[in-house]
Amino acid sequence: MATAKATLDNSGECWYDWCRRYTGVRDFVVHKKTGYRQYTWEEIVKHDKEDDCWIVVHEKVYDVTKWVPYHPGGKMIYDGAGGDCTGVWESYHPLSTLAQGIPQKYCIGEVRDYQDFYKWDGDFYKNLKQKVEAAIPYEKRRNSLWMTFKGCFIFFGYFFALFNYIYFCTWWSAIILGFFASQVGVNIMHDGNHGAWTSNKQMTWAAGYSLDIVGSSSVVYRRSHNYGHHSCVNHYELDRAFDTSFPWLRLHMNQPRYWYHRYQHLYALALYSATNLGDLFGTFDDFFWMSNFPNRRGSALFKDFLLQNLVKVCWLFYAILIPSYIHGYLNVVPIMSLYMGSFSLGYALFFAVNHWTLDAGFVDNSTIGNSNWGVLQVVNSVNFALDSFLWTNLSGGLNHQIEHHLFPGYVHTNYPEIAKIVQAACKENGLKYVQYPTFWAAIKAHLYLLETLGKHDKPPIKQS
Repeated sequence: MATAKATLDNSGECWYDWCRRYTGVRDFVVHKKTGYRQYTWEEIVKHDKEDDCWIVVHEKVYDVTKWVPYHPGGKMIYDGAGGDCTGVWESYHPLSTLAQGIPQKYCIGEVRDYQDFYKWDGDFYKNLKQKVEAAIPYEKRRNSLWMTFKGCFIFFGYFFALFNYIYFCTWWSAIILGFFASQVGVNIMHDGNHGAWTSNKQMTWAAGYSLDIVGSSSVVYRRSHNYGHHSCVNHYELDRAFDTSFPWLRLHMNQPRYWYHRYQHLYALALYSATNLGDLFGTFDDFFWMSNFPNRRGSALFKDFLLQNLVKVCWLFYAILIPSYIHGYLNVVPIMSLYMGSFSLGYALFFAVNHWTLDAGFVDNSTIGNSNWGVLQVVNSVNFALDSFLWTNLSGGLNHQIEHHLFPGYVHTNYPEIAKIVQAACKENGLKYVQYPTFWAAIKAHLYLLETLGKHDKPPIKQS
């Protein structure tokens, strides 16, 4: 499998082609094949719809179209349709399920010339899972009364703040709305789109779609984040996170360095304050280009595409048009900008500091060396303020980033307990476990990485 940085879609399919294929135009209809055989990625990625859903796990190709209604994780499996789901399979499922494997009756073949960059054997991740599963009973992995209370409070705060923003449109109403919008993102949406909000599939699905309430797209987020980041964290050619801010920010030494990158540590916070604008207007492109690994992936339904349009129209009305009608657009534009800035900073910084520091590991195709996947989650991530109840709750558990990457299917209120187990396992196996004492220390470490990458073509970046 040749891995290259994609432009729009490695398969060459544009949005017009997608619409034609989705609606069943004859020359784009994909006919299912029967019998065990080898398939190319070009064939596999076409089977990405609800009524034609293929996935790849450990080189094997599975037609799970008829199995999805019985999948314990619900429709989340559609997010991996037409792509490699090995990382999600290994990290989300308990050891008992991994031992059973996917029912063989759904296996229809294998990937031709399959290339797996990671090792899945070894004792570190397996033993770690055994200890965590023994410490946290199954019924508590996705259920937390504190999480339910916190979620209800955040939702109430968001809609109350939205009312005040529309009715009063003052600078304080904009900042408060931005704060609660960011809390919807990190505390509700994030767990929901990882299937970890609660054991109730419908409530978890609704929590994931809360991202659409604040103007972005849960569909794009799940595919690009769960598959295009978690499955291949800090892997240059595959991790979609490196694409989100380039060329404005240089986050990896393999990216070209331009003259203005010398100042990126100075303007980075201002750029992060516009993150939500990218989420609002950049998701249409991403809707048809789900990730770099190994090609495109995900069942992009037409109803989800329509929801994208509806979300943007709703945002236009509640953020600009209705307040402008009441207060005048000259008064609204700076207030709206303040809302967007506070929302973006309160959301983006929690994600930026967790992988992009000089203490985190980075890999690419030339250095990956078939590294153990579980080990990479530890060495390519960093934590901050682990002893702080405040930051654990404000960040939605993202300060426990290492634990989150190892156990993404657990509600984040479990991470403080899991962290103790992970730290002991890292010490036992001689793995470096990076944690910054405060959130500010993590921000400074991130800005120092930006300064270093802005001044040097090949800085001393840690290779995993």
